[in-house]
Amino acid sequence: MRIAVISDLHGNMDAVSGMMGSIEDADRIICLGDVVGIGPDPAEVLETVLDDERISWVLGNHDVNTRDGTELGPLREIKRRPHHEWVRGELGDLVLGIEAPMSLSLEASGRTLTFMHRHPDDCGSAVPYFDHPFPSVLDDFYSDVEGDILFFGHTHIPLMVSGSRLYVNPGAVGAENGGIASAVILDAEDGMQLAVRRVRYDLEAVRKRLREKAAPYYKYISAHFFSEKGYTPSPLMISNKTG
Repeated sequence: MRIAVISDLHGNMDAVSGMMGSIEDADRIICLGDVVGIGPDPAEVLETVLDDERISWVLGNHDVNTRDGTELGPLREIKRRPHHEWVRGELGDLVLGIEAPMSLSLEASGRTLTFMHRHPDDCGSAVPYFDHPFPSVLDDFYSDVEGDILFFGHTHIPLMVSGSRLYVNPGAVGAENGGIASAVILDAEDGMQLAVRRVRYDLEAVRKRLREKAAPYYKYISAHFFSEKGYTPSPLMISNKTG
């Protein structure tokens, strides 16, 4: 079985279309949340997730904010409600499709794989491993979560850290990545092999649609999530630090 793990689609259909084309060989797709929010195409992206029978997904903070009118997020000073009200308006009745668990688990090659956006108990707050991706930090943060391999998103930063078990962030498909969508392919047929998939998309096309749709905070979003430089320097950061 070949499993594609994607995360943080963020309403960016350019990135999602490219990535879906790249993972056509996947038997199953797990999405780690933040399907909507930030990008200009929330309805199209949510429809893609809901219509593909291979996809199972968990809720991210942007999904919950859109559905419930909350302000979940790692930076408390940022007011998200106007943007997510706009997203809700773009979705119309599709907002009823924002129903998913906070975490998923499955068995593959004799191992338990656990999938979440940030943590099963909290999908939106900051994480201690953002600046310090040490095995000891991750072991402590996820000490109450079961699983042999833990997959999470939220930070948009590709990450693979081996501590008491393996921790994997596939990176973001739709935001803060310099026009590169990132995902991880898990091949469970012959042991447990992990590989990165990367797809480039048109940043200017995304920024243009944000302007044309007058999405709330579109100037801030374009500068911080859809810049040419982006945030992530590589497709997968492998940390062997022991701090």
